[in-house]
Amino acid sequence: MKEQHKIWQNEWRQIMGKPLNVEIEPDCDFDLHFDIWDLEKNDFFKLFERFPNGTEIAQRAYRLRWGHLGDLNKELTDEELIQQTKIAIEILQKIQPSDELIEPKIVLKKGDDKLRLDLLSQADSISIELDDEFSTFVKKSTGEKGYNAYFFLNEPMYRMSSSYIPCNWILWCLTDYQNLNPYTPLLKMEYNGCDVALTNNGVLIYKLEMKKTPNNV
Repeated sequence: MKEQHKIWQNEWRQIMGKPLNVEIEPDCDFDLHFDIWDLEKNDFFKLFERFPNGTEIAQRAYRLRWGHLGDLNKELTDEELIQQTKIAIEILQKIQPSDELIEPKIVLKKGDDKLRLDLLSQADSISIELDDEFSTFVKKSTGEKGYNAYFFLNEPMYRMSSSYIPCNWILWCLTDYQNLNPYTPLLKMEYNGCDVALTNNGVLIYKLEMKKTPNNV
């Protein structure tokens, strides 16, 4: 894996016009993590040509980076937030079944960041079991090359928004389950300012509400 990552690192750096054979590990190479997002579209797509389903990965990453979101960031009503959560749970149960997601109680709460931290401090994402097995699904679907690609791409995709939900939505292209992507409803929830968490009492949807000021009343 390490040797393949160095090859991809040099290929990316060449596309970006950066020095090659640097003494920096790919997972610590900030040029790979941040500068790729400033590339022109054609060069950006070239980055992904060597990866399994690379065109699809590039399309999703480019779509999120440049705000071509379609219905992903549509404002949802409370009822729609609950419905999207149910969709995510249904998909998760088809892919990575969990006893904790069998007909769970779903609660929607709203508040500020302090309450959010209090409520979520002992909670996990509802996708945690799938998150933990993500690379296993990739390896079963696209083999060793896909497995290597997942670990190479994970950090740059995360750095785009400092969130693993969009990262995982993009990299789900490395699996054979593209028509069953649980990160799609979770991404819609995130764009609506919501966390969807597994707690001791079921599933919590927490919607962050910003305090109104004279400038945003």
